[in-house]
Amino acid sequence: MKRADVVSVRNLLSGRSRFRVGSVRRAFSWGPAEVAQLLVDLETSSAVEPDDDVEERFYLGPITISRAHGGAHILHDGQQRLAVITMALCFARDRVTLPRARKMLDKMLVHRSMFGAPEPRLRLSPEDHAWFAHFILAPGATMRIPQQAPIGSPTNLLLAARFMEQAFEGYSIDDLHRMIEFIALHTAVVRSVADVESEDEPQLAAPDTAVESHYRIAAE
Repeated sequence: MKRADVVSVRNLLSGRSRFRVGSVRRAFSWGPAEVAQLLVDLETSSAVEPDDDVEERFYLGPITISRAHGGAHILHDGQQRLAVITMALCFARDRVTLPRARKMLDKMLVHRSMFGAPEPRLRLSPEDHAWFAHFILAPGATMRIPQQAPIGSPTNLLLAARFMEQAFEGYSIDDLHRMIEFIALHTAVVRSVADVESEDEPQLAAPDTAVESHYRIAAE
């Protein structure tokens, strides 16, 4: 049995929420065409004069999750869209100048607690996440996307990142702030949550340090 609600991206990526791709889920698979379509749709929609009576104006579609432990959820459907939204927020974070905007984006990208280590709101499949954490999630990372792909780089993520790099070069500061506000407050998903805890444990372990070290060396 499931329940569903409509939730903005900002509310989705808030509080204790973290989303983990289950061990049986596929890697990121969208190509530049799908990434471009979503980014163009967001850009176009954000440029439309807002209607004060309508909070959510752009729907990403449904995502399906199941509960795990400690506020984490297993992401069963919606990985591609949530990954692209996370990437867009990372690219915006690394280019905005207002501290308030950066702080808001940081809260949406990283879960911080008083007693534990910071955790990414979205953790991709093991074959993708080390690269994603190093070249996308880390502060400032999107300003140094590698020109030559390190050995073992996830091809689709790299192509998506390079497309976003080119797209964000064309945005002014005003464009960035408009996009940030639109994605956070006016973009929504239909969140479907299973009533029972998932039997599949979330991918909570830290990324393989050897893999991250390899990416770090290759990028220097």
